[in-house]
This record gives sequence, C-alpha cells and structure tokens, in this order.
Amino acid sequence: MKKIAVTAALLFTILSQAQRYPKDFVSPLTISISLSANYGELRKNHFHSGLDMKTQQRSGLSVLAAQEGYISRINISAYGYGKAIYIDHPNGYTTVYGHLSELKGAIEERARKEQYKNKNYSVDFYLKPGEIPVKKGEVIALSGNTGGSGGPHLHFEVRDTQTEEILNPFLFGYDVNDHIKPMLRGSWIYPIKGTVNGSASKVVASEGGNYTVSGEVGFGVKAYDQQGGSQNLNGIYFIKIFVNDNLLSTFQADKHSFSETRYINASVDYPELIAHNNWIYRTYLLPGNTLQMYEQKVNRGIVKVEAGKTYKVKIEVGDYAGNVTTRSFTMNGVAYKNPDEDGKSKIENDKLVVNFKSPYIFKQDGLFINFEKDSFYEDFIFNYKKMGNNEYQVHKSSVPIHKKYEMIITPDWSNLDKSKADKYVIIRESNFGPLKKEYLDTSYESGTYKANPKDFGKFYLALDESVPSISCPMLSKSKKIGNKLVFKIKDTGSGINTYDVFIDGKWILAEYEYKQNSLFISNLEKEGIRAGKHQVEVIVTDKVNNKKIYTSDFEKL
Repeated sequence: MKKIAVTAALLFTILSQAQRYPKDFVSPLTISISLSANYGELRKNHFHSGLDMKTQQRSGLSVLAAQEGYISRINISAYGYGKAIYIDHPNGYTTVYGHLSELKGAIEERARKEQYKNKNYSVDFYLKPGEIPVKKGEVIALSGNTGGSGGPHLHFEVRDTQTEEILNPFLFGYDVNDHIKPMLRGSWIYPIKGTVNGSASKVVASEGGNYTVSGEVGFGVKAYDQQGGSQNLNGIYFIKIFVNDNLLSTFQADKHSFSETRYINASVDYPELIAHNNWIYRTYLLPGNTLQMYEQKVNRGIVKVEAGKTYKVKIEVGDYAGNVTTRSFTMNGVAYKNPDEDGKSKIENDKLVVNFKSPYIFKQDGLFINFEKDSFYEDFIFNYKKMGNNEYQVHKSSVPIHKKYEMIITPDWSNLDKSKADKYVIIRESNFGPLKKEYLDTSYESGTYKANPKDFGKFYLALDESVPSISCPMLSKSKKIGNKLVFKIKDTGSGINTYDVFIDGKWILAEYEYKQNSLFISNLEKEGIRAGKHQVEVIVTDKVNNKKIYTSDFEKL
C-alpha cells in the first residue's frame, strides 16, 4: 500500500504542476510523436533543451506552427540548430523548430533577403511583432537534418518568452506512448568527506546491500528512460533520494536557463564522464552548483553520518508519465577520522588556492589566465607546469569549468617562425582520459595570442599552414550539369571560417553542410542561373586566413 500511495502522490504533484501551463498547443508534425531524445537529457556541456521528434528517418515532412503567433527570430547556421524558426505566441511562450531542411513562404523570402544582404549563409536576426504572422497548424517549414543533427528529426522547444527559460514540452500536454519504467543501471555512494567500506573512493550500491560509512556521503545514479515504440535511451524526468523515509534531495527536469545549462558538468560525475564516457547523475550539489532543476531538502543532498546509526536509503527514478523504478540499501554509520587533523594535509602555496566564488588570475612563464568569479563549482588547488617553450599544462581536464576564460600567451620566439606569426593557433589537448585535440579560435594582437578555452588541459602554439581543399567531383566528370552544383570543402587545421561562391562574378547563396564537407547550391534557377555557359569561383578560408580558390567553367542544361 505504501508504494501505491507514493506513486499516487507523485502523479498528483505532476498533474498539479502541469495545470499551470496551457494545453492548446498542437503537434508540430502531422505524424504521431515518437522521440529520439527528450527534455533534460544529458549532453556534452549542456542539457538537451527540447524534444527530438522522429521523422521516419527522412527529411521533408511538414512542420506546423504549434499555435498562432508571429515569426520572432530566424537563425540559420551550418552548426547548432541548423535552419531554425522561433515563433512568439500571445500566451507568453515561444516555440522553436530546429534542423529544418527548408523554410516556407514569407519566412524563406525574409531569410534569403537577409542572407543576400549580408552575403552569408549564416544569419541570426529578429523580426518585428506581426511582420510575419502565422496561424495555428500552418505549415512553416519542412523537417531536415541541418546543423549539428545526427540524423533527420525535428528539434522542438517551448520557452518562456519574457525570461527565455527553456521548459519541458511535456508540461504543455505533449504526450507519447509510455508504459515502460525507467532503467536504473547503477547507483553509488560517494564519500565527500568520509569513507565507504573504509575507502575514500565511490562504491557501487546494489539493491538490498549493506555498507559501512563515515563522515559525509552523497549518492550517484545512472539511469535512462525509454518510451513505447522506441529503442532510444532518453533522459530521466526525476530522481528522488529518501533517507529513513525522509526526502533528502530531488532532481526534476522542468525548466532551466541557458546560463545554467553548463551546470550539467557539476550535476554529473565529471571525472567518470571524461575518463570513461559514463554518465552518472550526482544527487547532491557541489557548492557552486545552483541549477534550478535541483531541490535539496537537507544539506545540499549530503548525509552527515553519525556513528552507531543506521540509514535506510531509497532511490526513485521516474518519467513524466509516472512510471517509477526504485532501489534500496542500508548504510551503517561509524566514526570518521579527518586526515587533515593529523597534519598530513597541507597547502604549500596559498597563491594556488582557487575559491570557486572569486575571480582568479594566474600569470607565469609568458602565460596569463583570467577566470571570472563563479567559474568553478568548488574550491581546489590550481596545478600548473611549464612543459616546454610555449607549452603549458593548465590544471586537469577532469575538473569542470562553468565559464569560458581568457588565455593570453606571450610567445618565446626561439622555436617559432616570427615571419609567420599570424599563422599560429593555440591548441588544447586533454590531459585526463582519452586524448582529444582542439584548435581554439585564436587572435594575434600586439605580439600575443589570445583565446577563450572552456576546459583545462595542455596548451601549446602550433603553426597552421594547411590550406583548405576544394573539389567538385561532378564538374570533374562533366562540365554539363543540371540544376544543382555541389562542392567538397575541407580543412585539416584550424577549421573553415568563410566560404563564398560566385557565378559570373555574382555572389550566390550556397549552403554549407559540415557533416558531409559539402557546399552546395540545390536550385541554380532559384538563384537566377539560367541555361547556358557560366563560370564559377569558390573561395574558402580557414581561421588563420589560409585561402583556397577554385574556378571552373560549366554549362547549365
């Protein structure tokens, strides 16, 4: 009876909360909703901010306005949401539609006008209220696979128009077939300032297990949700921790802001993620984690263990439909001896102590680093080592950072070619877990190199003289083509920065699809290119201004 009562209370809470939001939005697709990803799902450096709706593994499905309103923003990029439309609605909410293949009617005309005005495929601009009104259920676009999409689908969001907070679309009545309980793949006890079974490392907590703990401990959970008719492993809606039947902590994915989304790195076991790509939710808060998805009833979700006491722990993981999976185990408290008390723990250099609330500046060996306040989630001792000329180890990649920081390198030119000063770029490599190499966007000003990393690691200067490559397989086979022109562009160094196509000396709108290294014009006639002979020129530059130019004649049939 107790389990039934808890479930009923949970459903009452969900239903009560849901009543606060309007339920008059319609589905943005004409097919039944099936999800490849849900709101709040764990992603690299961010929480997933909407629902990814399946489109039958193809592009070109009609996308509908979920409610009447007006087009408030159009954002087109080779990355991120790709082609995206934003609609502001009279009820105070904004809906977002991403990874589109094609915009429709006046929306497309307005986007093209801006693209030709800026001579750039990528545009991001806002429209005046009422400039392009839309009706509920009106076709505004076709679904696609543009931007950072891993396959054809529609990314759909609901936001608070005034605050721009992203809200769980399930709150607005969107529903999917879901009678499957979440999968609880693992649970752990984390010694924060204590031990578990005599160890200072986390210990797996199994169903019905019994563990000896001391000091302060928290918990970690690995869990996924799954809906009917889909094999995708999605994010959990809520995680609740009870200790001796008292609610200790809650994680619930209802809403968050973009300024909060990087708190994901404090909300998971970040070292475990970096080393093993293993996603474990922390059910307790690090000191600097203020993500509103958490509601910690007691001591940030941390249990302060007392010797001689028994602690019965229950974990509940649930989905929005009210399906719940539980796990229970017992902890027995013993006395904790703080190792700091016997003098073994000592900070040798107070200058390297970072307070997570305060700004922190480090300057040494030609390296300058500036962290804003609230850049970290907890205090730590900064670790630094000069590895060689213009090469530095800056702390550990296993420590997450909340904000990008400023890095300036004043180079030692003894092993660099100063005549090519504008071709050097700062590279970051991870120094924890699998090796990853990242070219940072680097500026060269007044003899120094500047970048804004978002992670720790090893940093060094490297020369980028690799010129982007451009090819056109279709023109290499025949100079006579139909209504489409496709180029392959690629850069192996700092990355592609600009791409321009000119036909007969006139700038022509071309779409860049980085996932296929493709730059293409899908409809030459639409761009004013008629039948006959023409000359095309393609210019591509990378981020240190290495340039490649391709020219060719062709005949449009």
